[in-house]
Amino acid sequence: MALRSRPQIFDILIIGSGPAGLNAALTCARTRTKALVFDSQAYRNEGVKHMHSVASRDHFDPREFGRIAREQIESRYDTVWFQQGTITQAVKKSIGVEQYDGFEVQDSEGQAYAAKKLILATGSRDILLDIEGYKENWPEHIYQCLACDGYEQRGTPVGILTFESPMYAHFVQMAMAFDPPSITIYSNGPVSTAEPIQKALKLAKALGATLDERKITRLVNNGPSHTDGVTVHFTDGEPATLGFLVHKPATVNRAQNLIDQLGIETVDVAMGGHVKIANPMFNETSVRGVFAAGDTMVMMKQVAVAMSEGLKAAAGAGMQIAMEKSEAVV
Repeated sequence: MALRSRPQIFDILIIGSGPAGLNAALTCARTRTKALVFDSQAYRNEGVKHMHSVASRDHFDPREFGRIAREQIESRYDTVWFQQGTITQAVKKSIGVEQYDGFEVQDSEGQAYAAKKLILATGSRDILLDIEGYKENWPEHIYQCLACDGYEQRGTPVGILTFESPMYAHFVQMAMAFDPPSITIYSNGPVSTAEPIQKALKLAKALGATLDERKITRLVNNGPSHTDGVTVHFTDGEPATLGFLVHKPATVNRAQNLIDQLGIETVDVAMGGHVKIANPMFNETSVRGVFAAGDTMVMMKQVAVAMSEGLKAAAGAGMQIAMEKSEAVV
């Protein structure tokens, strides 16, 4: 479909074109809300070949998912545009002749864009462990979510990499469902003596996991399949070859610079550090007119969850525009 000329001022700027941004864009398209979607082409799931737990798109290529979603929007609707670029600056300011209380953003090339509302669908970024070979095995042989990836790796030995929090006992419980011949915790040194972690470790052992506290020197990717697996090398003793490793790295907001510039509140780092939502029904942040969706505002970072949050954010931004227009008319 031939799109109309792009407006000088959009209703909504959607920063991010992952599942959350795409569903926000589709919601805008369905309500004929003028929106511009920015695609930085930097994705948290870079290298992931299949996404899971999405009805009708289970075990589907996430890049193909994105391509189809964008194609459907661009070919059918006439009020949503896509723009490749990385937004580096964002400010709340009066825009247009009406001096609307809106926003201006700027991309890495210095181009400015204005809109009445913002949706941050900017996602998060994993902080990978500083172990030789970790990056080369991520995400092919290191998984942070067994519900997402464990099924395909079933029937091979499982390694739990580190034991940094009580939740690692839950990883052992989940791993048991995939028929592993063995489950070993590779703690990469002594496990913390903190009571909650020791209690979780006791549970993990009771479930059948063994503990190996040797220091890890490197991880070797033996091939693309879980039957090839990953080999863990230590400072001493024999290496161990596994089907895959389970490890949940820390995450940070991919667009923390924009969050700081806009003065948006976030939750405590211990709780994930993501954007705090002031109105959960419609995903508005602590700054009026800024809405958030997807991994940047939830602890459970899943495709289906991100999609629903994108819909909520776009609905909230659209309703706020409508209410402000009604107030002006009255």
